[in-house]
Amino acid sequence: MYPVPRMSKIVIDEWSEELAARFNCTAVTLREQSSRLLSFPPETIRVELMDDSQVEFKYAFFIVSETRKAIAVFTEHCGHHVFPYHEARVFREGLLSYEQQGA
Repeated sequence: MYPVPRMSKIVIDEWSEELAARFNCTAVTLREQSSRLLSFPPETIRVELMDDSQVEFKYAFFIVSETRKAIAVFTEHCGHHVFPYHEARVFREGLLSYEQQGA
C-alpha cells in the first residue's frame, strides 16, 4: 500500500470514535466502511500552529480532541493529518473555528 493511503487508514483507525460521533455511526462501522461514510465539504481548513507554521487543505474537515491534545484534519485528496493543538488556531473558510489557549 502506498504511504498516503496507509497513513490515512492509521489516522481513521485511531480517530474512529471521534469520526463515528461526527457521522452518527459506530466506530466499527466507520473503520469498515470509511470510504463510503466519510464526506468532505467543499470548505478550506487552515491550521496555524504555535511556531507560526500553517497548513491549508481544501475539501476538508477537522476534529479537535482535548483528550489527545490534537487536531485531526481529514481531506478528500491529500490524506489525513494530525497536529498538536497547543496554542493552535483552526480556520474554516477563513473564519476562526477553534483556538486553543496555552496551558
